[in-house]
Amino acid sequence: MKFTFKRNIKESDVPGTAQNNLWQKFDQANLRLQYKCANWLECKTAHFSRLNWIVILLCFIVFTTTCSIYLIVNSFSGNTNRNITVTPITKPTNLVPTKEKPPQLNTSISETAFEKIKGFRKYMDSLGRSPAGKKTYDSIVSDRPGLLDSLTILENYYYSHLKN
Repeated sequence: MKFTFKRNIKESDVPGTAQNNLWQKFDQANLRLQYKCANWLECKTAHFSRLNWIVILLCFIVFTTTCSIYLIVNSFSGNTNRNITVTPITKPTNLVPTKEKPPQLNTSISETAFEKIKGFRKYMDSLGRSPAGKKTYDSIVSDRPGLLDSLTILENYYYSHLKN
């Protein structure tokens, strides 16, 4: 009695069978293409004798050996024009240290200068949030890549001296 209410699931109702059918059709097409290519090659070489095959094999071996020897000798020769040059990695000049102690400045930031910095930060944030100002914001950030990091450093410097 419990089997009478069971749904019969068709193969097309199972998710992913369409994809499996597509892969099966692709595999069948690939096998047909391989079969046609193999038959074509077999027809073209059906008249070759055993001696022809030996000559073709020897030519192939001579050609690949010659190319390999040429590449090996050329790689060990003193020709420096084709060598890979390695440039040393240098530390960028506009690098902002993240884990190190921030640089100590001898001057203090006045309150009016700090207000200007905060105002500029708010202006940049509002530009970044508005759809119309996004283009301007992106151009400023791309032309001056360290600008926002410098603002953060100055704000942190002001707050650290405010506590002292």
